[in-house]
Amino acid sequence: MNLTITKFVTGPLETNTYVVSLKQEPVLVIDPSSNCQELLAFLKSKKLSVEAILLTHGHFDHLLGISEIQAYSPDAAVWVHPKEKFLLVSAEYNGSFMVGMNYTYKGKTSDLNEGNVTIGAFAFEVLFMPGHSPGGVALVFREGKQTACFSGDSLFADSIGRYDFPGSDGQLLVKNIKEKLLALPDDTVVYPGHMGRTTIGRERRMNPFLTELNS
Repeated sequence: MNLTITKFVTGPLETNTYVVSLKQEPVLVIDPSSNCQELLAFLKSKKLSVEAILLTHGHFDHLLGISEIQAYSPDAAVWVHPKEKFLLVSAEYNGSFMVGMNYTYKGKTSDLNEGNVTIGAFAFEVLFMPGHSPGGVALVFREGKQTACFSGDSLFADSIGRYDFPGSDGQLLVKNIKEKLLALPDDTVVYPGHMGRTTIGRERRMNPFLTELNS
């Protein structure tokens, strides 16, 4: 792929923060948690600016680093699904209160609605994936026969996202994974919000939450 994906592990819950770049165009940053020094050093070394910050959902560990990214690229817009915005402005709903923080983001946001989206030089598809949170999304980038999916906290290697938070729904989460993520090609590389990457085909065969569903 001409698309380059670079992972950084950030914040108190070891969140996967991704930089998606295309040649020397301004990049996309997905789910920045805190302590983004390594990520910012990477951008500075390559003289890359940030086009936009994309949030797969609004839990605190996926947005603590917004201010760090915007301090580096002040024009970087924050994109999030409309049904997720109330989490950003509430420490109770975004979960930061659980770790003794009172984090909120009350800045301007743009709507990351389901469907085909173009931001700067990047064209991708947004899949609406409520279940882990009310307005979670997955981001699907296609180039030729290759597909990359940023699944946020909906799908992990051998697991799925938690569904014991306010606004979560486990049955809905599994339904969306089955109907939307498992509809992607088996060789789709899945870049989750935590831990290592996987593929759709592997999760179709091996994920106990999904093999049980398909049995």
